[in-house]
Amino acid sequence: MARDKNTEGLRAENSAGVLTVTLDRPERRNALSEEMIRELATLLEDASTDGSVRVVLLRGEGDHFCSGFDLGGSRRPEVPARAGSTQRRMRTSVSRLMPTLLDIQTPVVVAARGWAAGLGLALVLAADFAVVAEDARLWAPFTGLGFSADSGTSWLATRMVGVARAKEMLMLGREVYGAEAAEWGAVTRAVPADRVEEEARALAEELARSATVAVGLTKALIHRSATNSIEQQLAEEAMAVEVSSRSEDFKAAMRARLEGVDPDFTGR
Repeated sequence: MARDKNTEGLRAENSAGVLTVTLDRPERRNALSEEMIRELATLLEDASTDGSVRVVLLRGEGDHFCSGFDLGGSRRPEVPARAGSTQRRMRTSVSRLMPTLLDIQTPVVVAARGWAAGLGLALVLAADFAVVAEDARLWAPFTGLGFSADSGTSWLATRMVGVARAKEMLMLGREVYGAEAAEWGAVTRAVPADRVEEEARALAEELARSATVAVGLTKALIHRSATNSIEQQLAEEAMAVEVSSRSEDFKAAMRARLEGVDPDFTGR
């Protein structure tokens, strides 16, 4: 279950259907260690099956959202690593986290100020809704450091902003400010930095009051549409309608419509 939790670099608090997960290493601009990545993946997996969680709000403590993977904080192994150790480790960290973020039906809202770089950029792009500061700096620093894009950014950026702009971001390492990212469609909206938390929280609370089953199934349908044929998509939509129309929230909506009032969705 997605209970309140405090681990090194991460805090999680479940309240009124909103699981707020805070990246809590402001002294390192909330750079993620391997342990934090694995724990974040576990938190998301648990949230997806916890009936008390209706939305996840992901934020960063301090002035920055996330400066990426903590390269500087990685400990050197006492025994030299075998060739291929990087890709083996990524299978249980980043390569587990990013698909989880996309696959869970629980909606994810990101609130981002300051830097969203590398893996931090990937988290912003993979969120269902991203509220960023107008002056936030979205950056893929990979080629400038001599290695290629990772964390799923080549997949995410191409789908979010198109091939030409993805090449600017990933091949040239161009920094994109929050306001421009909103114009490109990379994020949901850009607001003044002092309003990011408020706007993201309001959006999360709106989702927490929504028809949770229908919202989750709709997220899954949107993501699957990229690879489905129209026939496959129609079949999956029919199945989703079948499931969602059996939910308590659907019944509540029908009753509210007859009574001329707003429905009270419980997420069931």
